[in-house]
Amino acid sequence: MNFRKTRAQSRRNSMNIILDTGKWQNYGKRISQRDFEAEEEESDDEPKYNEIKDWVQQFFERNSECSDQNDQDVEVKLTNQQTLILSTLVPDEILLMEKFDTNDLKRFVGVVLMADVSGYTALSERYNNTGKGGTYRLTVTLNTYLGSLIELIYAYGGDVLKFSGDAFLALWKTDKRTFLCHTIHNVIACALVIQHSYSSYETDVKVNLKVKLAIAAGNLLFATIGTGIDMNYVLFGLPVEEAKAAESCCASGEVTLTPTAWGHCYSRNYDYTIQQNGYVTIKAILYDPRENDVMKPFIGFGGMIRQIRKTCAAVENLPDHSWETSDGLSHVDLSKKIEMLNLRKAILLAEGKNIGSELRKFMIRPILTQIDAHQPLEYLTEMRQVSILFITLKPTECPFPQLITIVNNSYQITCEIVYKSMGCVNKIILFDKDVMMLIIFGLRGYKHESEAQAALKCAFSIKKSVSALGGVREVSVGVTTGQVYCGVVGHPLRQEFTVIGATVNKAARLMCKFRNKITCDETTFIQSKMSTNAFTQQPKTELKGIIHPGKIFEYTEDIRAKEIYEIPIIPPLLNRKEEIECYQSWLDQNNTSFRQFDALLLIGESRIGKSRTLEWMARYARNYSYHVTYINLTSIHSANAYLALSEIVNQMLDLKEPIHGFVKEEKIVQLLKVYNEDLCYLNKIIRVRFAYQDKIQSLNEQQRKEKTKQVFMKLLKAIANTHVVFLDDLQNLDSFSWEFVKLMFTTMKIFTVFSVTRGKFSAIQNWLYDVFTHNSIRKIVLGPLSSNWIAPLACQILDIDAVPNDLCNALRIKCQGMPGFVESFIIHLFSIGALEVKKIKDDEIEQFKSEDLQFPETSLLQPQAVRMSDQSTLDELLKNDSKEFVEICIVTKKSELNLNINCQNLDALIMIQIDSLTPYQQLLLKIASIVGTTVSRILLESIMYNNDWLTTAKAIKRLFAMRILSCANVNRKWYRNNTSTSTTSSDAMPQVNLACDCSFDHDPDAWENLPKYAFCKVMKFKNKNARKTCYELLPVNQKKEFHARIINYLETNRQKCQSCGGTIMIVQSKNYMLSLETDHEGNLQDKVSDTGSNSDWNETDTNLEMKSTDRLKSNFNSVLDSGTTVRPSDNIVFHDEASNNNFTPILKRKSTDDVSSIKLKKSIKRVTMTSLNFRKASLTNFESYKIFDMLRAVSEAKTVSDWNALGAIDSQDHILTDNHNKSFNVRIEKGVSHINFNKCTCAELKIVIYEQLMYHAQKAEQKIKLIDFTIKYCYLNLLANNTEKVFPKLEEAERMCLEKNEILSVLDQKRFLGKILSIKAAACLICGKLTAAKRDLIRASRIYNFNFLKVSGFISLNKLFNFMKIEKRKNRLSQKLMKSDAVFFLNVTTLLYSTLGDDSLSRNAALTALDYVQRVECNLIDLCETYSNAIQVEIDRGTSENTEKIEKLACQSLRQLQKEIKAEELYAIGKLFSATFKARVCRGKLAESARSGFRALTISRFLQAYTVSLDIIPDLFYVLLARRRIEEAIDVVRLTLRLGHNQISLVCETWYYALCIDLILDAGFQLETPQEISRFAEYALESGKSGGQSRRRLVVGLWTYWLRVDIERKAKRFENEALSWMSCETDNGSLTTLISAMRLAEGMLESLARKVDDLRKVVDIMELRSIADKELTGLEADARLIRSLYPRWLLLKANSLKLSGRSATSLLNQSLEESRRTHNRLEEALTLAALSQSVIWKQTARTGVFMHWKDGIDHVQTSWHQLLYKITTTRQTSF
Repeated sequence: MNFRKTRAQSRRNSMNIILDTGKWQNYGKRISQRDFEAEEEESDDEPKYNEIKDWVQQFFERNSECSDQNDQDVEVKLTNQQTLILSTLVPDEILLMEKFDTNDLKRFVGVVLMADVSGYTALSERYNNTGKGGTYRLTVTLNTYLGSLIELIYAYGGDVLKFSGDAFLALWKTDKRTFLCHTIHNVIACALVIQHSYSSYETDVKVNLKVKLAIAAGNLLFATIGTGIDMNYVLFGLPVEEAKAAESCCASGEVTLTPTAWGHCYSRNYDYTIQQNGYVTIKAILYDPRENDVMKPFIGFGGMIRQIRKTCAAVENLPDHSWETSDGLSHVDLSKKIEMLNLRKAILLAEGKNIGSELRKFMIRPILTQIDAHQPLEYLTEMRQVSILFITLKPTECPFPQLITIVNNSYQITCEIVYKSMGCVNKIILFDKDVMMLIIFGLRGYKHESEAQAALKCAFSIKKSVSALGGVREVSVGVTTGQVYCGVVGHPLRQEFTVIGATVNKAARLMCKFRNKITCDETTFIQSKMSTNAFTQQPKTELKGIIHPGKIFEYTEDIRAKEIYEIPIIPPLLNRKEEIECYQSWLDQNNTSFRQFDALLLIGESRIGKSRTLEWMARYARNYSYHVTYINLTSIHSANAYLALSEIVNQMLDLKEPIHGFVKEEKIVQLLKVYNEDLCYLNKIIRVRFAYQDKIQSLNEQQRKEKTKQVFMKLLKAIANTHVVFLDDLQNLDSFSWEFVKLMFTTMKIFTVFSVTRGKFSAIQNWLYDVFTHNSIRKIVLGPLSSNWIAPLACQILDIDAVPNDLCNALRIKCQGMPGFVESFIIHLFSIGALEVKKIKDDEIEQFKSEDLQFPETSLLQPQAVRMSDQSTLDELLKNDSKEFVEICIVTKKSELNLNINCQNLDALIMIQIDSLTPYQQLLLKIASIVGTTVSRILLESIMYNNDWLTTAKAIKRLFAMRILSCANVNRKWYRNNTSTSTTSSDAMPQVNLACDCSFDHDPDAWENLPKYAFCKVMKFKNKNARKTCYELLPVNQKKEFHARIINYLETNRQKCQSCGGTIMIVQSKNYMLSLETDHEGNLQDKVSDTGSNSDWNETDTNLEMKSTDRLKSNFNSVLDSGTTVRPSDNIVFHDEASNNNFTPILKRKSTDDVSSIKLKKSIKRVTMTSLNFRKASLTNFESYKIFDMLRAVSEAKTVSDWNALGAIDSQDHILTDNHNKSFNVRIEKGVSHINFNKCTCAELKIVIYEQLMYHAQKAEQKIKLIDFTIKYCYLNLLANNTEKVFPKLEEAERMCLEKNEILSVLDQKRFLGKILSIKAAACLICGKLTAAKRDLIRASRIYNFNFLKVSGFISLNKLFNFMKIEKRKNRLSQKLMKSDAVFFLNVTTLLYSTLGDDSLSRNAALTALDYVQRVECNLIDLCETYSNAIQVEIDRGTSENTEKIEKLACQSLRQLQKEIKAEELYAIGKLFSATFKARVCRGKLAESARSGFRALTISRFLQAYTVSLDIIPDLFYVLLARRRIEEAIDVVRLTLRLGHNQISLVCETWYYALCIDLILDAGFQLETPQEISRFAEYALESGKSGGQSRRRLVVGLWTYWLRVDIERKAKRFENEALSWMSCETDNGSLTTLISAMRLAEGMLESLARKVDDLRKVVDIMELRSIADKELTGLEADARLIRSLYPRWLLLKANSLKLSGRSATSLLNQSLEESRRTHNRLEEALTLAALSQSVIWKQTARTGVFMHWKDGIDHVQTSWHQLLYKITTTRQTSF
């Protein structure tokens, strides 16, 4: 204990005060960074692409037994709420329809308003350049602006018909009772109000939005189009065309009328300007035509503007009772509902008509899915990777009724094709006669493995089909792929689902720029992974609003064979010779009556070259005059029954689509040569229209099928020519067509060749098993290309002669011999500029030697003619056309060769998984991705909306079954080890994956028969990509919201580890949170801890400890050992204290024992067997509870009576009074005393929680909280001595504070900067960087307006109770906050200047802090630190008498505490008690100091702070011995053995034996024999100063003992080591070091006494006497400060004088007087022994066995001095 620092050397130890914080915190071994990496590498659960692909195939295509098709969260039922929400998505014209099943035209007179927002393109570009969140911010801005315009339109009686990105069309209908001029005037008024209010709207990115308004009037036609569930609506008429034309001529901020509309208006009523083109610009309204007084001026818009500025609640936010029918509502509730929806009254009509089921026909599937699940439309908002199709149809000039027919037919064809391709038709727009449609691929529930490919194929089908319609001049399609914002835009009462983003804009620009073509961007081209033959790169062009459009390609599926000299060519087929030979030999059996097999099946992985092999087979068949039928099967065929069969028959009959009239039927009749009534059976299967016969209705389904097969067989047999049918991707064939395709095997005229992609088929398609088991089908498995074929393939793709070896090696590794992957990879590299093609001469090849160019054989690159008849001509032409140059390829960006080509496929498959979920399941998954890779159920449910336990359980069951989530407590390592050594069937695997090892009771009957894993308490994502994808689906606003919810939960719910009463489940590294960024910025580190199922922990079972430790290490997310620095941004997932479930904690601390320590202890046991036997017995007797095991009773003891009840009885108790004001009144929180701090990890837990709070605050963009959390995080790390984590975070926090922003107030900035600088100074102080600490404190002092140098004098302790003058309330509050923060700053300042030796500034800071804590509230830790520092400062100054006043202030402050002391605050209380213990010892108040010592020791033992306990025990032992409390002193000594039970070092045992020798030397009785003590010291592994203070006390004591008993041989063993401690520089003036130093001086005097009578050793005597006097002189100053020990120094000084032959009577008397004044009975007895003639000690020492301590208790009270030792110079013969 640090009492005095008079020597310069002791100044370095002043910082021990702050370092003691680490001693009080129970921190153990730290896990290194390398350990973490090893753990993460071992437990990484990141699946490969093939694993995910196989899983998707298994789950979606094999109907896994784990999936529950009937497991739906909610029941699909149309309610009033759903109907009202649907009503907001359609215009009033739809809501007012009487019949929904007809496409009748509605004719009416009306006024249309065309609104076009200008500046949207610039705004979109600006937001896209701002980085993350740009698209969301764009949507918010657009919704804010458009929503305001829409609200004005409805306020003026209009109706918004259509949205088109940044434009919309509004309608005002005129009935028979209204004049058209009045309606036009109303629209003009609305338009002028819009321009008056929103003519210029400045956005946050300094882009002004303006609106152009065009008004037209006349006859209009409104029609619904489509059929079934795919319906839409359009508005036709001359006013629509005129409005569009007027809008194009209108300037931003203007209102323009068409000439037709102006003709219905009275010009005198308006201020206007007529343009040259006839359009009229309205500037203002002069008169209102609706007024009776035509001369009354128009009153203006002020009242109107105020009228429309009423708040409008969203339909979804209406009170619950509003969803009841109007008949069921009270009059008051009905009035409120009508008022809320008054802006758009048609919604109420829709509810009354109950037309919800009809409105569903106008909705796209994602909206219906969301509404059916009763989920808010807001949850549809997400960022998604989609492909966009913008289609423009230009019809011929025709009347409007005919135009409607063209539009309706085009829309129906488009919907049919899009639906089959799993896309969504989002919009159809007809602002003029051009029809535009927006189609989206990749929306929720419609995810493809490649949207780009599906979009291109769909675009081609639409263009081909629609172009064939009569009346369509051209079809233009723009296709783009990218990330877009999907969601609902508009006003709460009129909104539409749409997609917004640069990708959408680009598709529209491509559609307008390239007429009558299908064009796509580069992203679509690359991600489609289709053959380059289908694409033609377009010339560079500029697109409006797009700075860098990139490469643009035209797409077509028409055969585009490359041509040389007008000869179609095809590249040679590589590595498929055997397959082609097998096919040719089979085809040659055409003219025989028998063939080996009837069909050929090619099986291979995706993109292995099956299609190219089929093309070469088809080439062979065509060149040998076979009729070829080639069908490339897609998902469209699998979704449509008999579509493939119909196309096969069409090609067999040489029919090309579109087929008009009855051409197909006539062909069939001609082929059969006779008409038969049975031909009607073919109608369904090959899509013909033969007349049905009456008897067909009398047949059942099976009979019809058999009859159909018979008729179809007749048709096949009628075919005369030999046909070769090629079906590529057979897995996409529908099962109905297969029943008839296999009939072709029976005719010798038809050869059938199939290809199937391995893994694409499933058990759902049972007919595929028939394919593989069919005996007449020959199966050929296509293998990957061997490595020697990669170079030729690359050269073919690039059309060059040589490629570098680096590229070939990358292709071999990345593509694994898959030709399709090779092509995609090369295309990607070429498109990003990583490859460059060069033309060089033959003599220049040597210059590229470093590229290691690979030149394939010429025959492998020479083009082959598609028609074999042209091959000889082609060869001759190529021979004559010799090239002068050689074309080669070089790699310019070699880093791109490391690209992972499977990333896109993996993301697509994950999206397929996610889209198959219900909206509630998707929402749950998205929120879980916000929480982290590992998710606590309680935290998840706490931030969910409208959480229902049953719905959540079903959702989690589904997510487990889909292998998206799993239990975080399942021991995956065990499973991996088992699977690596044995084969596990697929049936057994789900049993492991669907397990839950969380510890709770599962009752299936009470929980709807759901499995245990449905109620899993701690879940984790199976792979990081799934979580990352879910996270990226959330838009920025929802991310912020849920991050803020987590912050609120973590702040409001106090978390504890289980040892402290909480139920912590998981601690996981938070770097995974950064997976959203770290996949681009760094390495993701996710960890999950395994709790196991057994919550018991046996501390004495070493094997169990080691086993648990190993298990803890093997987990992802191992909880850090105490003292471990938590990795950056770790995530904590937990259950709060309110949870009643008893879960196994993960935060278990590893025992300090390890293998090496066990071996070490065994070696010591062999040496000191006697001691161990005795120690064992001692420990056995020690198991009963002692005073230092009673935390609450000792800490809360107030009176002497309380202490006496605890057994702490002192002879002075009858003198002391029960003064509550002088005693500490401490109240500990309930349950704290039951905590096992050996397992407690609350300190680490808090650090992890604040790391999470920092992360979520950053994501929620809550800057003030982020700075606050960062400061608290650094403070916690400072308390844990993790300074390496403090500095970078403080720098970051300081930078945020100094940034210019309007968020931080001046007061907040000052407070934050003050805390930052103070904590930084404290960290520097701990690290020994005193100059840096001083610099930071000087900066902080300016913030707190405190200048120590200008303060004259010290603050008086007597005036600390006085209060300052009352100031103004506002200023007083801010000053109180600053003073509260300044307490920590003052504490650090006190420590720094104490370390620097500046007692003046140190004391000034300490007393100022004392003054502050009396006036303002501060946290308990700072409060206790303040008092501890002030006490230490007074001790250092030698004014220990002042500490009594400080103690009184501390007692008063603790009594005023309103809150009970928490477990994490105990160490601060312990430090205060430790400081008072020191102070009372210095003042000589031994009885009071014993109580403080017991308090401090009890708390340190409870906190497992063994170092602190060992600092207290030697001093407390001396105090108890001095008060003759022998039994308590012995208990304290024995406690050292108990503390050392599980320790690696022998410090505790050394202190035990050191205090045992002190007991013999000072008290005259024993606990251990001197021989056993000496044996331990001789065989100890550490000696000298490396052994520490315990070793010093032991060695010096043994040396003194053997000198006393005059056994010089044994004394010599310890002499050198004992004398090495003379004038020790590490002595800090503490009681422990002072006693050791005095013992050394006593040994010197004893050695002098042995030699003083020997005249032969005069020189030695003189030297020894000089050294002893010098040592005593050096100890005098410290001895005077510690009054309790001053009598011992006087006694030693008297003995020194006596040995010198001088009188020592006065000193002995003074020693006796001082010991009696301080009631130090030990020193009193030693002084009396020096004055007596007792020889009992020497006689007892002769035997080597002293009186047992129990027998000596009685002598202590009466004649203790007779048992004690007296130094003499004469030899006693009896001795």
